[in-house]
Amino acid sequence: MTISPDDRPARSSDAPLQDEGLACLVLAAGLGTRMRPFTDHVPKPLLTVDNEPLLARSLRLARRFTYAVAVNSHHLADQVERFVEPWGVRVSHEERLLGTAGAVGNLAAWLDGRDVLILNSDTWLEYIPDDFVAGWDRRSARLLVREVGRPSDFGTRRFVGASLLPGGVAASLPAEPAGLYETVWAPAGERLQLVETDARAFDCGTPDEFIRANLEVSGAKAVVHPTARPGGPVVGSVFLEGATSPPGVASVGEIRDRFGNVYVADPVQGTVGAA
Repeated sequence: MTISPDDRPARSSDAPLQDEGLACLVLAAGLGTRMRPFTDHVPKPLLTVDNEPLLARSLRLARRFTYAVAVNSHHLADQVERFVEPWGVRVSHEERLLGTAGAVGNLAAWLDGRDVLILNSDTWLEYIPDDFVAGWDRRSARLLVREVGRPSDFGTRRFVGASLLPGGVAASLPAEPAGLYETVWAPAGERLQLVETDARAFDCGTPDEFIRANLEVSGAKAVVHPTARPGGPVVGSVFLEGATSPPGVASVGEIRDRFGNVYVADPVQGTVGAA
């Protein structure tokens, strides 16, 4: 079932909408393979968009709807767990990657029958519409999607990293490696609820998309962390925490980090100057 553009939820309000029957799982365990070598030393959820860690944004989005928040960890887990400590969230460490369905199953005792809001921390999402949660019938899985006008996840609609799962379904999932698509979404068929939104969303899974997210979110020609020290002009680039470049060298369409890693975007992709 798809909620059409005319019926889709309005933009998010600023007021918190606490739901005692709802818990949230923020996914932060992945390997970040497509973002290597930047994720060899820093987990992808701690990479920054407009100088804010992706995980921080996901936690802020989650806290509007519930204070019962869990974060799963695996790759570079110590960094993820250290980062979330001040947030007072539950950490669900995975010795082996469980996938989204397995991650939910691994939290069955903590969830205790509650419905679940699931957020992908590697997706930068502008907002979650109030009615995405408030207007949910709690009977079927519900996904937030955006029309992109080209073949994507669901016809021409792209999943933007926020979904809802009824408590009964969540309780039935084993703590074994599995994804939600094959275990819940595909079997749901027409009962799967797709809710369209105008919220901006960027899947920061690839370097080019990561650069585009930074430029569009910031509205700037480049994003340079306060601790970074470029040696020359910076255009269409992202300088992460502590990043440097050689004196007199211009950076165009690059990502740089403090470990000396450099990615240069393919100009054909149109990333450079996307701001």
